[in-house]
Amino acid sequence: MAALTNGLKIKVDSVKKLIRRNAKNSLERLLFKLHPADIAIIVKHLNDIERKRIWELIKDKKKLADIILELDDSQIIELMETFSPEEIALLLKHMESDDAANVLRLLEEKTREKVLEFLHEEEQEKFEELLHYPEDSAGAIMNTNFFALHEETTVKEATKTLHQAEDVEMVFYLYVIDDEGRLTGVLSLRQLILNPPDKKLKDIMIKDVISVPVDMDRENVAKIVEKYDLLAVPVVDEKNKLVGIITVDDVIDIIREETTEDIYKMAGTTEDELLIGDKPFQIAKIRFPWLLVTFIGELISGFVISYFHGKVEQFTILASFMPIIMAMGGNVGNQSATILIRGIALGKIDKKEIGKVMFREIRVGMILGLVMGILLGIVAPVWHGDPKIGIVVGVAMFSALTFAAFTGTFVPAMLIKMNFDPAVGASPFISTLNDITGLTIYFSVSMLLMYTLM
Repeated sequence: MAALTNGLKIKVDSVKKLIRRNAKNSLERLLFKLHPADIAIIVKHLNDIERKRIWELIKDKKKLADIILELDDSQIIELMETFSPEEIALLLKHMESDDAANVLRLLEEKTREKVLEFLHEEEQEKFEELLHYPEDSAGAIMNTNFFALHEETTVKEATKTLHQAEDVEMVFYLYVIDDEGRLTGVLSLRQLILNPPDKKLKDIMIKDVISVPVDMDRENVAKIVEKYDLLAVPVVDEKNKLVGIITVDDVIDIIREETTEDIYKMAGTTEDELLIGDKPFQIAKIRFPWLLVTFIGELISGFVISYFHGKVEQFTILASFMPIIMAMGGNVGNQSATILIRGIALGKIDKKEIGKVMFREIRVGMILGLVMGILLGIVAPVWHGDPKIGIVVGVAMFSALTFAAFTGTFVPAMLIKMNFDPAVGASPFISTLNDITGLTIYFSVSMLLMYTLM
């Protein structure tokens, strides 16, 4: 739960106090003054009974719809369960098409179908089209309430039409289409104002329009908006027909959601946990697969230790350095993996450059391994009183960290090559693999050097 600012904390306390006193009129006046985003934050800090009281007092459906869009998905699901399909349909009418489609996706299929029955046929078709697109595509997040004019329209006619426009997404750019509805150009409102009234849009528009196909992944849409510093981007179908727009506020949501999704995956879980709520068995089911990977991996690490236990007479001395070798290897591996995964996700690293990045990370691992190996080589003799132990564990540290840097980039690179999301194999898998390889390298190098030096 997000931390509250002093101002919001005071408002939360005020809301709770008014609810306890059953001061309906005062509470209604307070809610009327508050911004929907602030109410959404306040609601997160109330208990179930207090939340129910708030929802009962907000009679303005437009404001309630705005508040709902500020809530987390799990809270939206919880709230929608308290409304009838007809009430949900009424709320959807006060939302932009892309936001309404997102709310519909969160509903169970049976509930969704009942909600659609209470909408006009035109609205049903619009939402069904949006729901038809893959959840992570441009088509799924686009707003179909866009503003576009024919290329033969004059500046004067465009200005008049613009003044009369209602129920459309905020106009950042004026999109221009032909007789078939195909996107032919774009111009800013500034261009529209500065040109003579009798000029036709086709004579002043920018013809080289940056657009995205309806099936493009939403993460790539965000990259295009960021790259070209756009406030909105048009969405076109396979015939280049303008079917919707995606605005910068949607892109901010995309970036936040994609980053959150990657963080969950790197920890070996998913965002579905937030939608499940207080159901520990279902949450455990989500986390179990990657924990099983870790479990099996650490068992193999145990076998490695058992194998070398009988091979190295000085095992007791080497055992004291096992935790630092494993921890340092895991740390270096995860650092390399994070740099590669996020670099690709943000478009900073091209997939063709993965080999170059891998080579760089191996060199970084060698430098870190050399520094940490020297430090450990100095500490070890002081600890155990034998300079040769310092050489042994120092070289082992260097070898382990170098290989860890290789592993940290190799695993995500292979996942990318096999068209898997590299984030899913990051932290749990790489940490486990580094433990196994790190211990194997550590004991192999240590055993070889011990037989050579001692």
